[in-house]
Amino acid sequence: MTVLFVIATIILFLSADWILERRKARQGKAAAIPVIRTAADPYPVRVPDGIFFAPSHTWLNLYPSGTLRLGIDDFIARLVGRPEIILLKNAGDQVAKGEPIILLKEHDRLLTVRSPLSGEILEVNDELPRNPSYLRERLFGDGWGYAIRPVSMCDLKEMMLGSESRSWVRDEFGRLRNYFASLNTNGQLQPAYLQDGGAPAPGVLGTMDERAWRGFEQEFLQVH
Repeated sequence: MTVLFVIATIILFLSADWILERRKARQGKAAAIPVIRTAADPYPVRVPDGIFFAPSHTWLNLYPSGTLRLGIDDFIARLVGRPEIILLKNAGDQVAKGEPIILLKEHDRLLTVRSPLSGEILEVNDELPRNPSYLRERLFGDGWGYAIRPVSMCDLKEMMLGSESRSWVRDEFGRLRNYFASLNTNGQLQPAYLQDGGAPAPGVLGTMDERAWRGFEQEFLQVH
């Protein structure tokens, strides 16, 4: 019996050691596998679910009270880099669809962001001009510009939401590449405009002249 007990004990320890070594081997293999980012969506732009996006490149967050918070979307925030932000409206003002509401200024160049709907300005986020970094760090939190009570909720039917927004952003990046290429006489996109994966480099508009800024505003920031 003692001999059998010793043999069984040896077998038990050998089995446990084999299992442990197998586990370590699997863990080692798993750790060696690099994390690969999918190329399905190469554009690093924030498009959260539950947020409305307008073709004028503004976002709107709808609250149960019926008010909306409005800000500049990440497509624009990414391209302008570190602009001066000028809010053109005050609390109590009326705003019409297509009316200028925000200016983005970098050196002597300007972009005009227009309201995607008509309504009353209920509140202005005075912290945004003092903290332009909110566009990068807290865009859908503290990065809003205005709280608005819309004249009609029907305007939201023209906005995009969820997967529709993401498809639209991909199309906008395609249009952007074509626009950048059109700025060059040879029709080729300068490599300095791009980063790995083909997405435009952050702050790329800051490297361009006033003509490029005016053309960009006409092409991408109009309210239809």
